[in-house]
Amino acid sequence: MQINRAELEKALALVKPGLAAKDIVEQSTSFAFMDGAVVTYNDDISLSCPIEGLEIQGAIKADEFYQFIRKVKKDEIDIEVDKGAILFKAGRTKAGFTLQEEIKLPLKDLKKKGKWKPIPDDFCHYLSLAMGACGSDMSRELLTGVNVEKDGHMTGSDSFKIMQCDTGQELPIDTFLLPARSASEVVKFDPEKMTSGKGWVHFQNKGGATLSCKVFEEEYPDISEHLEVIGYDITFPNTMLDLLDRAGVFAKREHMLDEEVVISMKEKRLEVEARSETGWIRESVNFRFDGDPCEFSVTPYLLRDILKENTGCVVGERALRFEGAGWIYVAWLQA
Repeated sequence: MQINRAELEKALALVKPGLAAKDIVEQSTSFAFMDGAVVTYNDDISLSCPIEGLEIQGAIKADEFYQFIRKVKKDEIDIEVDKGAILFKAGRTKAGFTLQEEIKLPLKDLKKKGKWKPIPDDFCHYLSLAMGACGSDMSRELLTGVNVEKDGHMTGSDSFKIMQCDTGQELPIDTFLLPARSASEVVKFDPEKMTSGKGWVHFQNKGGATLSCKVFEEEYPDISEHLEVIGYDITFPNTMLDLLDRAGVFAKREHMLDEEVVISMKEKRLEVEARSETGWIRESVNFRFDGDPCEFSVTPYLLRDILKENTGCVVGERALRFEGAGWIYVAWLQA
């Protein structure tokens, strides 16, 4: 058979986030080819992308195979399956990879899904905001997920900060608690449709690719009482985005949800601080602030998105509150 190399690479890149770092689940570090698509699975998410003309059944270790496909220069690749191996020919280049013909990934529950239905407008925008307030401590699993409600509300919180959003549209599936790291993959995936199944939610993009995410079973608490903040108004300086960009160099982590900057406010000064394993930054600017000295921590990308919409907030005795179109963000203050 003959496959377009660029289309194959594009499909592999799309499903690559579904690979595991280690084979905790058998074949979870492999690309599985089945039913005209390439599939990955790591027990948190699974991705599937159709490939035109694909007639392969089996699994191939991902890393070496992906690097090979990326470096092939020819537009078309000839593929042949022979005695437990998959053989590739592109011009004068020939290569072979071990093919595990039996697919052992536990995909049974992923096949149990309802009908695809359109996703509400701005779903991913609000999901991106809500996940930015989630924690990463798995001993408090509930606080590492975004609560996505049937009525269109989304909430993320690590108990020190809360982001609550309202999409203004009812979802086509019931309420679910989505791990924040899976939510970040949903945002990048840019889906158009969604459905649900046994312990999973599923998303489909305009190309027909599918992203499936395992959901938490816990029930999310009502946090509405914590959203009220009474105090005085402040406005952040117009240089704030530049400060965050520079601090972001030191806040950079493997995953953006692990990034953090600390904002300190005291008489006539605002300070932004971030640290890495090898360096740190602390930068201050003039700032109209007459309250008691305080500070709060925040995920940098989330604060950038907030400030692009609203540079003003309310500072109360224990917390501050930003508000924008369809969202409320509250952060607890540290003295």
